[in-house]
Amino acid sequence: MKNKILLCAISTFVISAFSNAEELTNNRIQTESDNMTRVTGIGGIFIKAKNPEMLQTWYKKHLGIDVQVWGGTSFKWVDGEGKPYAGTTAWMIGNGENFKPSNSSFMVNYRVANLSKLLTALRDEGCNVLDETDESEFGKFGWVIDPEGNKVELWEPPVGE
Repeated sequence: MKNKILLCAISTFVISAFSNAEELTNNRIQTESDNMTRVTGIGGIFIKAKNPEMLQTWYKKHLGIDVQVWGGTSFKWVDGEGKPYAGTTAWMIGNGENFKPSNSSFMVNYRVANLSKLLTALRDEGCNVLDETDESEFGKFGWVIDPEGNKVELWEPPVGE
């Protein structure tokens, strides 16, 4: 449960990298083969650290990231003029326990439109989709391992988010 809260909180970071929400909407791509919208944005960034507390302090001091006691922050989305826009991207530094079976030093959480449909399509395409999924008040989660062994988290937010 704690990991899911952290994952949702991390989901807030990357979307803020877009200059405005319209740019994010325009980045949705439908594949030619199935005409299904797959990834709709980035929900979060997770960084594995040998010394999480030290790295959290570094990001807070040098980059001004408001790292909270749980190890991360939620970046609120803003439009091109800096006005708040519905949504957040989470960002977190931790020990990487939730990255397994990957040995990568990071994991990206991608927002998806329909997790079940996407996982089925990925399996049909021969991707390494993990059997485990999770559903909670924070949404639906599933995972796939990319060809270089990076664990990718797929997140279907709860209705209304």
